[in-house]
Amino acid sequence: MLRLSDVQAAQEAKLFQILAENKETEFGCKYDFSGIKSVEDFRRNVPLSVYEDYTGSIEKIVAGEKNILTAGDIRMLELSSGSTSASKLIPYTLGLKEEFQRGLRPWLYDLYTNQAGLKSGKSYWSVTPATGQNRVSKGGIPIGFDDDGQYFGKLEENLFNLIFAVRKDVAQIKDMDEFYRKTAVSLLACRHLSLISVWNPTYLLLILDYMKENAESLLPLIPVRRRKKIRESLNHGDFQGIWPRLQLISCWVDGQARPYAKKIQDLFPEVVIQPKGLLATEGFVSFPVIAARGAVLSVFSHYFEFISLKDNQICDAHELMEGQQYEVVITTSGGLYRYRLNDVIEVTGFFGKTPTLRFVGKRDLVSDLFGEKLNAIFVQKTLESLQIQAEFWLVAPSDDRYVLFVKSDGPITNPDVAFRANFHYDYCRKLGQLKEMKIFRLTGAPAREYLDECVKRGQKLGDIKIPVLSLHDGWEDIFRGDFE
Repeated sequence: MLRLSDVQAAQEAKLFQILAENKETEFGCKYDFSGIKSVEDFRRNVPLSVYEDYTGSIEKIVAGEKNILTAGDIRMLELSSGSTSASKLIPYTLGLKEEFQRGLRPWLYDLYTNQAGLKSGKSYWSVTPATGQNRVSKGGIPIGFDDDGQYFGKLEENLFNLIFAVRKDVAQIKDMDEFYRKTAVSLLACRHLSLISVWNPTYLLLILDYMKENAESLLPLIPVRRRKKIRESLNHGDFQGIWPRLQLISCWVDGQARPYAKKIQDLFPEVVIQPKGLLATEGFVSFPVIAARGAVLSVFSHYFEFISLKDNQICDAHELMEGQQYEVVITTSGGLYRYRLNDVIEVTGFFGKTPTLRFVGKRDLVSDLFGEKLNAIFVQKTLESLQIQAEFWLVAPSDDRYVLFVKSDGPITNPDVAFRANFHYDYCRKLGQLKEMKIFRLTGAPAREYLDECVKRGQKLGDIKIPVLSLHDGWEDIFRGDFE
């Protein structure tokens, strides 16, 4: 475990390594990387940034120009996977891949060393279907990973090829029904499944639902010795009976994923549900450690700064305070400098002196029709305070009001009054700019309907997060149900 001085030293060493390697780039010359001798110099010279600050540089990279943001060659341009905004192209260098692996490798080592039963079984690692043809930029740079395994190094890839329960080439299937069928058959045929690793728990729920709904057509494709047991288990919804050696499911459990992770736990009461760390397309923030009882900051991956939600002060990793919430800022070998991820974390404690973090939500997810400035974190807390028992909920704009899309068997109190605790929302209601919120009762399978719509828009199924607040209207035309 690291000491406090180790955390500070590791972070400063990472920062100055990045600056030294990229001081002769167009960006490094503009902000005088050569003249930066301290963290204070870095903050004076280089401003906080968002994606839009890099669009001009990325246009040059797309055209094939070199030495723009990084001295290292751009190996590919990865598409961001956020479900609330247009896709962004993130430069991916060999240095950035190595930074991801500095977080992935200790997680994998801890997982297979300290969780009993994993080594002797098969694993399912999220494989998501291709959403379109492979593309290259006009400068010849590949756009998008072929599969999630490309985050790993050769050693990990070779290991996973031996223990995968579902073949990687399933990701190349573009027909969704065929993708689900092959995935379901491979998993049902696997007697010794010990680990499931997905990003969004709704993705796993969709696969399980597909198994139940298509049991009769799937059973003939499964080895005879497994059919009777699987038929009985699917008829009773006993998924744990299908995989008695399943030890651990790794998935998102925080923020908007919480109710879906609970459904997973209800379906697998004897299985450990391990929360994922925080990983974005742009960088690797934290990874789970069993002994830490949470996700630790990946201090050797990137240089991190944190903006306090309490007073907007900026601090380093070794200055974080337990119980406080912060926005994450990263500087990486991929050419993002003081880049605001807009991910909000809460410090839950320390593993030695390394902070342990919990994802809270997106700071930048704000809906603003008339100046009401509804923030996703506020929406989440408000709905939770009303103790609404719901299988699914989503707040979205619709013309001159907001709509709560909700699937629940119980009575639902209109949250409009609670939302008026937000000064700007209340002011817009008083002015008549916003009309009273309406409730749309969902009758179908809203999680699947939401994900299907996002896939139609070109997003990767396994990466899609279902938000509590959507910035887009028109969901009443996509979801099955009706207004109350």
